[in-house]
Amino acid sequence: MSRPVKAAAGSQSLERGLDVLEVVEAEGADIGVREIARRLDLSPTIVQRMVTSLAKRGYVDRNAENARYRLGYRALALGANSSGAGADYIGAARRELERLARGHSLNGFVSVLHDGRAVYLLAVQAEGPVAIKVAPGSEMPLHSTAAGKVLLSSLSDPEARKLLGHGKLAAITPHTVTDAAAVIAGLARVRKQGFATVSEENIRGVLSVGAPILDRNGKVLAALSVAFPKYLDSAVTLQSITPHVVAAAQRISRAVGGMPG
Repeated sequence: MSRPVKAAAGSQSLERGLDVLEVVEAEGADIGVREIARRLDLSPTIVQRMVTSLAKRGYVDRNAENARYRLGYRALALGANSSGAGADYIGAARRELERLARGHSLNGFVSVLHDGRAVYLLAVQAEGPVAIKVAPGSEMPLHSTAAGKVLLSSLSDPEARKLLGHGKLAAITPHTVTDAAAVIAGLARVRKQGFATVSEENIRGVLSVGAPILDRNGKVLAALSVAFPKYLDSAVTLQSITPHVVAAAQRISRAVGGMPG
């Protein structure tokens, strides 16, 4: 008699965990335990236990500043892998970003499009004078980041225009391109050269390079990007770093069958 009871309890726990994930995903921003509990008509104690377990496995991420939750990198990676990549590219990406951090003092990231938003899956911080800290699951601007432009380039121009809208884009720094038409026009170059660069468009004094990670069908699965201070080192420039980023993205693509060996 005890076995069916355990199975039912396990099924209920699984269903509750999935319910929690769905609420977090639908929110599209940080959400607290009590709000999740209210929406699911569960006790905060039960929900706290669920989100703690999900956070340990990377399916939700806890914002230390407000103790609220958002989707974690593993939940987002599952959505990204549904495109047919098959293999999990996160491990390969982490190794490449750690190599870039050690060898060139670069802050590195992996980002994907999720429901029309650019979100971080992975972040590796370099040991240097400037740390660019982001949390997996947090959003980035599409128009002012190298990764965002790589992700936009995976779309047709009309699709990219729909995401950007037709109004003036946010001027995040004095160098941000705020004309959506100009951003769209630049995507052809990103597609042709296989990378995007940004000079102080998203953070003043910070440069960035992004390159696509391709799935086995040759489609953009994610964007690999790095960011570094403009005056970190005279030898560290957009021109010198770009080949390293492109090569790293190509190695990850090969790991998931996206490029010939």
